[in-house]
Amino acid sequence: MENAIIRWANPKDSKALALIHTAGWQAAYKGIIPDEILDNISVEKRSKYFEAALTEGRDETALIEVDTITAGFLTLGHNRDEDLDNTYGEIWGLYLLPQYWDRGIGRRLMDWGTQELINRGYKYATLWVLADNNRGKNFYFKLGFLQESKVKEIQIGKLLKEERLIKELLL
Repeated sequence: MENAIIRWANPKDSKALALIHTAGWQAAYKGIIPDEILDNISVEKRSKYFEAALTEGRDETALIEVDTITAGFLTLGHNRDEDLDNTYGEIWGLYLLPQYWDRGIGRRLMDWGTQELINRGYKYATLWVLADNNRGKNFYFKLGFLQESKVKEIQIGKLLKEERLIKELLL
């Protein structure tokens, strides 16, 4: 694998995170989320979001740098679902620049993230994935996540369904 390091993001990384988030959404959700929504995602708006979230400590985001390029990021933390107890941590989001897909980088970042949840004492990891995001679901299934019955509806230009996946963590 390429030279890759994982580190915690800081507000100075906001523009790189915004670029990854914008490009990742536009590639991963093409044909799932309406084009008018994807076309209106901007690096400038996302950069402001990340800068505020990181400055205020709302997000715990780690990024992966591959040969000095910020190629992806993962946000994690406590589980935000009311039906689960404090033994569940959550991967809030994982995004890579599309040119880094299928190179083992997402797996490396997810392995790091699940280890971080284990280090915090969580017994399970959860994440939410769009029901129509077959590429994403297949990736998570390969990492040992299992689909469970919890589904929620969200509105992003149209009504979409998200499915919760769960993985038991080996402590």
